Amino acid sequence: MHADSTSQLPLGIRLDDEATFSNFLVSPGNKHPFEVLTGFQLPAQLIYLWGAKGSGRSHLLQALCHRYAESGAPALYLPLLERKGFTPQILEHSCALSVICLDDIDAVAKDSVWQEGIFHAVNEAAESNVLFVVASSCAPRDLPFSLDDLVSRMQTGLAFQIQAADDAFKKQVLQHRARLRGMALSDQVSDYILQRADRSLVGLIKVLERLDAESFQRQRRLTVPLVKDVMGW
Repeated sequence: MHADSTSQLPLGIRLDDEATFSNFLVSPGNKHPFEVLTGFQLPAQLIYLWGAKGSGRSHLLQALCHRYAESGAPALYLPLLERKGFTPQILEHSCALSVICLDDIDAVAKDSVWQEGIFHAVNEAAESNVLFVVASSCAPRDLPFSLDDLVSRMQTGLAFQIQAADDAFKKQVLQHRARLRGMALSDQVSDYILQRADRSLVGLIKVLERLDAESFQRQRRLTVPLVKDVMGW
């Protein structure tokens, strides 16, 4: 990640190094939003991504910040579920940034101070041609905010529903991420993991990371017996 972007991250928050566009395996249902986000000319200044937990929306936000950071453009990523470590004042002077990404915006449903801060930041970003991208578990019209103006503002953005992966696609993701790590993950081992692990993509990737470390340390290839031993299944 570019040094300029680290100064725009709150203390204790960092981008996942593997949350890049090249690491995002695109399902047919997510092809259009992926193409929009990776395009050089984004069609809107406010983009709203929504979908179930584990659908990949957080990955896409961080990937966008990575892309801006690599070109030296200042980017801000805020996971609002972890907002206890910072205040809405971090959104002041949004005009100095190139992109602002707010993750889990619905997490501030009962926080009027944050809602006000986000509303003013969105308006300032629009005036300064700053890209503002948010992610949520619900559609814009269903945001449970007390500030109606913020709900209305979110509905003016370009909205995409990020489709959750089915088991067949999760298997593809697992095997794709394994190949990126130089690992061979057979259908048998993939199916075994899918039957027993946390079914979210985040959970599956964490299992893969653990197996990668253990197989390297033990100098053993990934097999069902090794997975049983490492994971305690």
